[in-house]
Amino acid sequence: MEILFCSNPINSSKVDIDYSREKMAAESNGIKISLFSFEELSDFNKPEVALKRIQTSVVHRLAIYRGWMMKPKVYGRFYNSLLKKGVRLINSDDEYKHCHYLPENYPIIVADITPKSVWIGNDEELSIDRIMNLISVFDNKPLVVKDYVKSQKHYWKEACYITSASDAVNVERIVSRFKELQGGNPEGGFVFREYIKFEPIGIHPKSKMPLTLEYRIFFLYHKPILWLNYWDDGKYGDVVPPLDKFTEIAKNVKSNFFTMDIAKTKIGDWLIVELGDAQVAGLPERTNKEEFYRNLCCK
Repeated sequence: MEILFCSNPINSSKVDIDYSREKMAAESNGIKISLFSFEELSDFNKPEVALKRIQTSVVHRLAIYRGWMMKPKVYGRFYNSLLKKGVRLINSDDEYKHCHYLPENYPIIVADITPKSVWIGNDEELSIDRIMNLISVFDNKPLVVKDYVKSQKHYWKEACYITSASDAVNVERIVSRFKELQGGNPEGGFVFREYIKFEPIGIHPKSKMPLTLEYRIFFLYHKPILWLNYWDDGKYGDVVPPLDKFTEIAKNVKSNFFTMDIAKTKIGDWLIVELGDAQVAGLPERTNKEEFYRNLCCK
């Protein structure tokens, strides 16, 4: 197995500083490391230049990417360019999109184990009337808004939490601010999800958003290799999430390496918050990076 990290934008022979601890952890477990230029690939569309530091081989070798999120089109370019160099990423471009975009995986996890959700693509009419018609299925329940990939949860009150799905003025204000924070271009489109009261564990010290009892599970070939506290802050106590329940559900996910974020509701149920491609999923600050890579290469 080989791990592909983004190189430092200023010095291509060094790893991006945000992944330096992961690189050291991978190397301490005897895993081969290669670097590539994320900027040349994503910003300048020059895959040959971006991947010049990656060794070419005749027989395809398996690799896992650990780095910044990519739009599905960019990941597809990345995947196919690596194939030409004899490197096969653990997830194909279709598998990447399946976990990266909520509308792609929602149908397989919707059976009362994830918040009810509706969405509208960027290529559709995005008027407030169209949005209000879309979210009318929620009546006057509270919602959260995100794009196909992520939310602005650290701007909780101004760009994430909608107090009532029937309040057009508030919906338009929150959606407009969310769109602004996303640079005017939400990834894929808008997703509206029913707000669920999860078990509280504190308040984020900076953004003041509510923190809930949430965990991130990493799955490799549909088996859990590590589960982590989602938040670095908050009081988790000694609660153990029901891994068996979610491992069964994970069998339906069309990916070889993915994450599943789960949380406990105030009434004691456990729900899936979202899935993600594990190659671009962040590790909480307190994660034991050595354990993560040991599990990754040995399971």
